[in-house]
Amino acid sequence: MTFAKSALVLVPAALLAACASRPLAADPQALSAANAQWQSLRADYTACARDKADAGLPGRGSAQDLAGAALKACQPTLDAMRGAFRDYLDAQMVSSHGHDSARQAADRLAQDTEAKTRSYVVRYVERERYNAGQH
Repeated sequence: MTFAKSALVLVPAALLAACASRPLAADPQALSAANAQWQSLRADYTACARDKADAGLPGRGSAQDLAGAALKACQPTLDAMRGAFRDYLDAQMVSSHGHDSARQAADRLAQDTEAKTRSYVVRYVERERYNAGQH
């Protein structure tokens, strides 16, 4: 066998070995559970922020200040959601570039969730105070 033919036989064998060493994508049930986990934590974060805002409704602070304090108090839940979403994406990635993208996506999701929750809580506080006659 010539060197060229030997190399042609070795290349597919090397590719097969490399593919076999890569982690297999998570099973569909595990992915579904991971997906449900981060979404549940996202809902928990919103509920936490609303509950913390409820506790501060009788106070005199602005709706923005109350929302900021509520979000700060619920930061551990947001961090857990970010981690769960990253784990969910990581389970589907096999390359280091994919893992970097998963980290970036998790950070963007957390930022978006925080911004949307802040907006929701501000409007919630304003509405609840208006309904209570505290305007």
